[in-house]
Amino acid sequence: MIYEAKEFTLKKGLKVILKSPEVSDARKLLDSIINVSATSDFITSLPEDYQPYLDDISKEEAFIESNRNSPNSYLFAVYHNDKIVGNCFLNFLGNIKIRHRGRIGIAITKEYRGMGIGSLLFDEMINIAKNREGVTQLELEVIKDNAVAKKLYTSKGFVKTGERPRALRLPNGQYLDEEIMVKYLDR
Repeated sequence: MIYEAKEFTLKKGLKVILKSPEVSDARKLLDSIINVSATSDFITSLPEDYQPYLDDISKEEAFIESNRNSPNSYLFAVYHNDKIVGNCFLNFLGNIKIRHRGRIGIAITKEYRGMGIGSLLFDEMINIAKNREGVTQLELEVIKDNAVAKKLYTSKGFVKTGERPRALRLPNGQYLDEEIMVKYLDR
């Protein structure tokens, strides 16, 4: 689905635009997620995971287009000075028995963390989910040691519901455990 552009002023007067990325923004979106994957152990990818998309930008363009056209998916990008500095997705599950659930993922470039972008993204995703018929919960996974992210998620009403041991394996062989968190919209 398409999220129309909105401008926001965040901490320290930072002005950003939140919207669905355009197909022409494929390289900007890749640059953003590669930045995040290079500067955080807390997401599931490494920069080299994106090489196929860099080699063939049409793959990223198709990903953006499919999200723009999907009735069950939002892809958001946060722009500052025409650069994507954060992104997230909100996917609503489609089968009848799981249609009440939405899944969230978020990534913010290192230079823009702590500026209020995460809070903005969560407020918008929660608002969209609350206004979607039949959706009663949002779900996400977070690395157990990611205290900053867990503080944000808890402040937005998410609660821990489980754990996945050894969810990520870093190149150095270290394992990271993951927590599953849910926000109930009908309570």
